Amino acid sequence: MSDAVTDPVAAASEGLAEPVPRRRGLISALAKFVVTTALVLLLLFGALVAFLDTGPGHRFIVDRIAAMTPASGLRIRIGRIEGSIWGRTLLKDVRVYDPDGLFAESPEIEMDWRPISFLFGRLLIHELDSDLVILHRLPDLVEAEEPGPVLPDYDIHIGELEVAQLRIGERVTGRERVGSLRGEAEIRSGRALIALIAAVREGDRLYVRLDAAPDRDRLDLDARVRAPADSV
Repeated sequence: MSDAVTDPVAAASEGLAEPVPRRRGLISALAKFVVTTALVLLLLFGALVAFLDTGPGHRFIVDRIAAMTPASGLRIRIGRIEGSIWGRTLLKDVRVYDPDGLFAESPEIEMDWRPISFLFGRLLIHELDSDLVILHRLPDLVEAEEPGPVLPDYDIHIGELEVAQLRIGERVTGRERVGSLRGEAEIRSGRALIALIAAVREGDRLYVRLDAAPDRDRLDLDARVRAPADSV
């Protein structure tokens, strides 16, 4: 009869080796869960993107915009949205209000923009056009109780702004005027660069180049005006 000799080191190694497959199984399960969750979220995001570019999705956006009530009293109403919200968009029956009521409106505004850029802190608009904008009066907004930044904390780029017919109400100039407006704008890091060319049928011409950083008390304005005696 012979006695078996047990190697304590080998025995300990066997005991430690047993949990390894279990750990690998746990890691594999977690990896599968993470991948599956990511795919589900991606599918949900894709479904949301697709939904927003449908008729009901457009109505949802219009309702959300109408529900916005900033402290300034500025309110925007849009009748409906046509086209694609991810590229060239048509905004129908746009009306803008202050606490006293309607002050500006347009039957249609065409916008070529990239809304996805807003996720990166930038509003990118390549073109913003309208055949008709009516300015009934200048807005009278509620001043903020606590002073804050004048310009938004995100960048705004408007590559081309064009209003073929701009109607200015008599409450602005004393009598109704009709003109046009073209321009471009870049707002970045608290600095606004704006170029505008406005013309009124009676002969007014206004050329403006503005470089301003209001929160740093900086203003550089280059303006040229040509106007007859009875103009605005």
